[in-house]
Amino acid sequence: MASMDFFNRIGNTISAAGKDGMAKAKELKDTAKISVDIKEREGAIQKMYRELGKAYYHDHRDDADGEYEDRIAAIKAAFEEIGELKASKDDLRGIKRCPDCGHPVAPNAKFCGNCGAKCEEEVVECEVVDDDAEETAEETEAAEETADEVVEETEETEDAAAEESAEGEAEPEKTEE
Repeated sequence: MASMDFFNRIGNTISAAGKDGMAKAKELKDTAKISVDIKEREGAIQKMYRELGKAYYHDHRDDADGEYEDRIAAIKAAFEEIGELKASKDDLRGIKRCPDCGHPVAPNAKFCGNCGAKCEEEVVECEVVDDDAEETAEETEAAEETADEVVEETEETEDAAAEESAEGEAEPEKTEE
């Protein structure tokens, strides 16, 4: 009979330990699920912040004032730098772009295959000037127009990338359980 009590106590101890282990495992599973839910919601909030900031920038980039003026100016400067870098890359690769839509065109193309705009070679008139002379108003205006075009191209590229990213985020991964 003593041996029977011994085995009953061992059985009860093992059963209690199993129940405790099951309770701890359930607690860990539930905690992990809640943590994943929190991370998903934080990610959604971060995405909304980015979209809000981008929308604010697009709405106020031309009339920036107050506390956001410096940030908007920094973003504009970054877009201009990116445009200059892209133009340099295109020059190195021998790529010509449409003056209207920015789409790549053949070097000898007369019209853009994307938007139909005229893409003839620009005739540049040069005049000999002193190296210390300042840029003319026309050169400055042309540079500003080019920068604006590059900014628009960059924004369109970012919009397309954001849409692709959003589409990728919208498709949940399928997992087998």
